[in-house]
Amino acid sequence: MKNNKILPSLLLYTYKIEIDLIGDLNKIVNKRLEGMGYKPVNGNYSTIDYFKALRKLIPAKPRNILYSKEFICPHECEDGLNLLENAIKSGDNLVPFMSKQITNPKHNDLLLNDWGIYHFHLNTKKEENGFIKRSAWLLLAYIDDNYAYLINVYPHNKPNLWTHQKMVEILHNNWSDLLEKFHLKEVSGLSEKIDDEKYAQLRKAGASTFVELGKDKVFGMIGGGYATDGSSITAVRESDYWHNYLREVEFFIKENYYSFKQQMTYFDEQSLDKPLKIQMLNLTEDELILLEKLRMVLIKFNHKNGDIRMCRLQDIIYDTSYKYRNYKLFVTNLCTYDNSK
Repeated sequence: MKNNKILPSLLLYTYKIEIDLIGDLNKIVNKRLEGMGYKPVNGNYSTIDYFKALRKLIPAKPRNILYSKEFICPHECEDGLNLLENAIKSGDNLVPFMSKQITNPKHNDLLLNDWGIYHFHLNTKKEENGFIKRSAWLLLAYIDDNYAYLINVYPHNKPNLWTHQKMVEILHNNWSDLLEKFHLKEVSGLSEKIDDEKYAQLRKAGASTFVELGKDKVFGMIGGGYATDGSSITAVRESDYWHNYLREVEFFIKENYYSFKQQMTYFDEQSLDKPLKIQMLNLTEDELILLEKLRMVLIKFNHKNGDIRMCRLQDIIYDTSYKYRNYKLFVTNLCTYDNSK
């Protein structure tokens, strides 16, 4: 029954309820992007744009630095490399060293989406906009939560730099464990050998392919992959996941319209006489928080265990100790929503 596209609209018409969780999500992600410094151009950003922006940003935290055996830094950019290394070790924001395209959430970083590799400009001078002055040399690196794996320094004008498969080979030669989960063990080799120029043509056309480093050494989706329009598949999946989840929650509320109103009589004895007017306040990895605006009741959905909890908004606002009560004023076992990824 839930696959019937007509039913949600009929439920909305039959019951007196005002709810648009996906519309609320779009407003929330635009506020988050605005708080991150992004300003929409030609309309608002989409949720995919938001997750694309998160995919490109590197969380600011101290990291250890590892160098490949092949690593060589030209003398003319050693000072720029030292500046970047200090920023990495100190946990500084690395955005000033990155491409200026990072200021556009819609931009697709195909190198990152394909191989998970970042590039950084090596210079000691800053421009007025806060970015490191663009340089003739770039550092290519793989970054995870604890380490920066420095692959090598390359000239900015190197032909087919963004599809230079030697970078993947260096990653494998130095830190094979990083690529093991991307190893296509059932593939012994590609039917056609692909050089860097051909790889660049395929990537530009939106066609995904694999990197072959030798017999039984074929790797793919290292950076999560990209869609035909270049968008990060990781970002697309995140956006789709939350959209589908919110549709299910919205349908669940509509389907249990009267049960929700009955549960709210705990807070408002006249609850059954009022419609539902629900707005999303926040969405995190752990919970979805909604506000029923006519009764000023918070509704909290736990993604992991499916619990639904309610409390008065004023109880949180005016009771400073309430945060330690963990929504224990009222807990409903109305239903458990199975939100397994």
